[in-house]
Amino acid sequence: MEFLLGILCGVILSWLFSFGPAFFGLIQNSIHHGFRRATAFAVGVSLSDVVVVFLMLTVLQNVDMSSVMHNVYVALICGVGISYIGIRTFRKKAIVKKGGGGSSKFSMSGTERTWQLMLNGFLLNILNPFIWIYWISVISFVSAEADMTTAERYIFFAGLLFATLGCDMLKCRLASLLQTWFTARVLNLFNKITGLVLIGFGVYMVVSMVLYQTNPKIREKEQENTPQSTKIMQSLHHHINRDTGRHADTIYFR
Repeated sequence: MEFLLGILCGVILSWLFSFGPAFFGLIQNSIHHGFRRATAFAVGVSLSDVVVVFLMLTVLQNVDMSSVMHNVYVALICGVGISYIGIRTFRKKAIVKKGGGGSSKFSMSGTERTWQLMLNGFLLNILNPFIWIYWISVISFVSAEADMTTAERYIFFAGLLFATLGCDMLKCRLASLLQTWFTARVLNLFNKITGLVLIGFGVYMVVSMVLYQTNPKIREKEQENTPQSTKIMQSLHHHINRDTGRHADTIYFR
């Protein structure tokens, strides 16, 4: 029952909250490489989701993610990593090859191998701090609203992650169908737009963190109230530990 409920929630969440850097990368790889190769990128994204959810349910359940997200080194690593992937995407060029029956096929300059596509998907998703906040929110909500044991909670999220991967595969398939409608010029323009989006996202992460660290007004304003992520993690900590019958002080990562 929990597995089926997780699948239902996964389908809903996947179509409502999946428009970040990984989504753009998913669409771009599907159009450029076709469905089969784009699935490697989708699997990489899914593996990063599995890692994040597992960490949130285990070793990081008592961590204050607000402190982590406001760490300048974390922001720098994530921002530079996403910007680097964006630069590589921006520089890619579509090469037209004539297929059978006069149809056009495209290949990309600097085409990655399957394992590289998987790695790109993994890094692009796991380096996005909003993915961590997203999964923290989902886990906290489920733990607070659903009366589940620890085992049932794992089964639920297994179904949710399975459905998320399935929806990503479907997105790959739908996006790959656009291949026949795109010219090399349009593909190159799409490359540049996707690259600029990723670069802009990475730069925004770094700049916003610099402003937070150097502008006392911004820092004081955020510190007036308990950060939302802290409240979420405190709630998650309470609900995860209640079925074990133990109580522990919240540990914050600083």
